[in-house]
Amino acid sequence: MMARLIPGVCVPRLPRVCVGWAGRAARALTTVLSAAVLAVGALAVMPAPARAEDVITTQEYFSYYHLDTARAKGYTGKGVTIALFDGPVDTSAPELKGANVTDKSRCTIEASAATRSHGTSMASMLVSPTFGVAPDATLLTYQSSATEDISLGSCENIGGVRQNSISHLINQAIDDGAQIISLSQGSGATGDDIKWAIARAMNEGVIIVNSAGNAASDSNGGQLSRWSGVVGVAAITADGQRADYSSWGNGVTTAAFGGPVASRNYETGKIEETTGTSNSAALTSGMLALARQKWPDATANQLLQVVTKTALNPNHEWNQYTGYGAINGGALVNTDPSQYPDENPLAQKQGGSSPTVQEVQDYADGVVEPNPDTLSQSYVYRGLDEVAASMDDIGAVHLGTSPRYHRK
Repeated sequence: MMARLIPGVCVPRLPRVCVGWAGRAARALTTVLSAAVLAVGALAVMPAPARAEDVITTQEYFSYYHLDTARAKGYTGKGVTIALFDGPVDTSAPELKGANVTDKSRCTIEASAATRSHGTSMASMLVSPTFGVAPDATLLTYQSSATEDISLGSCENIGGVRQNSISHLINQAIDDGAQIISLSQGSGATGDDIKWAIARAMNEGVIIVNSAGNAASDSNGGQLSRWSGVVGVAAITADGQRADYSSWGNGVTTAAFGGPVASRNYETGKIEETTGTSNSAALTSGMLALARQKWPDATANQLLQVVTKTALNPNHEWNQYTGYGAINGGALVNTDPSQYPDENPLAQKQGGSSPTVQEVQDYADGVVEPNPDTLSQSYVYRGLDEVAASMDDIGAVHLGTSPRYHRK
């Protein structure tokens, strides 16, 4: 199956949470890809030709979140660019006919049918003209790797560097103009490369969304959502309860519908139902695209303020199971973000997170010591260390020009 639940220990359910059109529940595809996510390669199983009866025409979440109303009001994600890190996307799938999808991958994995199913489903939930949350958004796709894949293909390590590592993909997506990055898989990546990629995203106003996982356990250490600034998304059911498969942890920010979602399965050639926090993350990314369209002058920090201050937990109080509560899509497009400060509410998560507020500021000021192994080529060093500035293969150097030295 395209999406698989990872067995785990069930935990007591939280009290019922209220939901608006923005979200009854979220459930991302249960293909919980390990954070160690090893590379993958080209498609192993060719997609079966779609028969008329195999075309997906409706989804439960579409009515759940009143997306027909959103479309009628012109909220379609037009003008917004979303990046999707996932398995290869089959753009010939009937659900994606007419969608604006471009593969920006710099290498090709040898993918399994399962990961192609997952990638195609996530893309369809985001931009399908029929049932996508943001059908008029531009979707840029990037092939990331999963344990189910056959091989890394051309993404194999070159000079010790994997060409589709999460840090590489974040930097590439920012370079390509993405405003929202949707990642429905695990990532236990550590190290300065991922830290500074996230710091760059936070500084440049790019929102990263990550699924919480489907292990029914504290999976914080294996998800990108443990990092500062990243929107971690848990899953809820159609009745507003936390889904029993949904993982939890200090990185969880919100929750969204987790399923069932009809998905094309390239292993069986059939349309099958899936559940999982992957679905939840894709839905959240789509709703953020609608908010970005409605409020083009708002900063990413202000949009995140709206997420946390309108989520549906009582008094918007945070907990490790649903974050601040189920996402409220209606509030995202109806609440003026300018009333909130330009401060990232996820800059420091419960228990502490990286990059720290100071590290994000250091990156913005250009005083992080340049290192070609951990920093994007777009980074401009503006510090005072002439020795560090003389390193090979680093980006631009403008010694002594950091705004920090001129700030009063």
